[in-house]
Amino acid sequence: MAKLKVGDLVCIPRRKNKGLGIVLKHVEDITKEIDAFKDDFWTTHEQMIKDGRGSSNLLFDLRKSARVHLLEASPERDLLEAYFQYNNTWCPKNKKSFIYIKWFKQPSYYENARSTEKEQWHPADWAKAM
Repeated sequence: MAKLKVGDLVCIPRRKNKGLGIVLKHVEDITKEIDAFKDDFWTTHEQMIKDGRGSSNLLFDLRKSARVHLLEASPERDLLEAYFQYNNTWCPKNKKSFIYIKWFKQPSYYENARSTEKEQWHPADWAKAM
């Protein structure tokens, strides 16, 4: 798949109504570009999550405290919310590349209803250039 860049027309091919939009911003690796990911708090919690992978209560508490801390510490709140939405299980293969899309024709959710957001962040690997 070709790498997406700012200005590309894109769609979300996995949806019933694929939509049509333009890429306004592209973040290649969110963990390198957002300052909140560089502080000691995030590094410590990331290691604790790896060490305590088996305890669901511990993971829930760590996830919640890390999310609250990062959202409060960063001006890029909407990008961080998208990051946590698409990486809510703390799996080893987190989605780190995101694109900000302005929709001319919104894609559907997984059913027939169209999304209502005119502009939103999506994982870059979900979109396809037209």
